[in-house]
Amino acid sequence: MLDSVNVTPLDGRVARSVRTRAAIVDALVALLEEGSAQPTIEEIAVRASVAPRTVFQHYADREALFAAVSESRSAHLTVLMGAIDAGGELEERVAAIVAQRARVYEWIAPVRRAALLMEPSSESVHAALESFRATKREELARVFATEIAAYPQRGRATLVAALGAAASYSSWAALREQQGLDVEAASAALERTLLALLTSC
Repeated sequence: MLDSVNVTPLDGRVARSVRTRAAIVDALVALLEEGSAQPTIEEIAVRASVAPRTVFQHYADREALFAAVSESRSAHLTVLMGAIDAGGELEERVAAIVAQRARVYEWIAPVRRAALLMEPSSESVHAALESFRATKREELARVFATEIAAYPQRGRATLVAALGAAASYSSWAALREQQGLDVEAASAALERTLLALLTSC
């Protein structure tokens, strides 16, 4: 059996490393939420109360740091997505999807804007965004499977694509940022769009 005297120092270093990594991630998220789309390593270090070299000791580059942010937020994102019953009335399911997208998009918006800037030059960021996009499309296909199956076969792929576009982050951002709608008004616009698509045979 290992002596606790030998174990404790190592455990202490590991714990400090974990705390430092978490502080760096939290610092980046805080800066993004304050509107800084591309904070510098120096800004992140100041917010995390560490030296810039410490940031690089834990994260080799900005891509690795953004990957850590994505990983740290994934559990909460799963909770926000929730579980939507695919067997309810159409209006209820549309309302549930709209509520889901509103709470998810409002929460991810600051980090999402930064990720979109990085996507063209970052394979890991691109992969993370594509994975989430696929998850959202699959959720729409599951929740509205009945309506999609009832649609004329030649138009199903177009309907699925239209649903995905309408319920995308880009569409939500257009409603909130470009048109200046509040969450309630943006939700109403999205709900009306989805209902129109799903009832137009």
